[in-house]
Amino acid sequence: MNGKNSGAFDPSLWNFVKLRDFEYPGGPLVYEYGNHPIVDGAPDFLRLNVYLSEDGDFINIWFGLVDPLFAETRLEGVEKPADFSYDDQYNEVLFRGYIDSQEAAGYILKALRLGNRYAAPQVLSGGNDNKLRCDSIR
Repeated sequence: MNGKNSGAFDPSLWNFVKLRDFEYPGGPLVYEYGNHPIVDGAPDFLRLNVYLSEDGDFINIWFGLVDPLFAETRLEGVEKPADFSYDDQYNEVLFRGYIDSQEAAGYILKALRLGNRYAAPQVLSGGNDNKLRCDSIR
């Protein structure tokens, strides 16, 4: 198990890095899964990765963009399929519920198999042809 066995849930003990200078309305803390050296606490609105928001004991974990609206704004001129939605395309809910201890976190995060399923972040961009593309960060 990666974290401590007892006490309140602390995402940093499970390889999540708190994002600096980024906050959702209402103040939940936001973390990014530390699966690459590029994950240093600076939010990248075009990076696809595993994210966690923490509002007390209520936890959301998802794979996708930290905020699809920012990606949409930054890639506004890039060619995309008709009726394309960043939120629909790049948002996979992995967990939504209460984690009130390190022990509970151990069971939940082990079941998610983050290290196996999400080995490296990816990044969205407009390619040379100005079409939306997604590339692994190496």
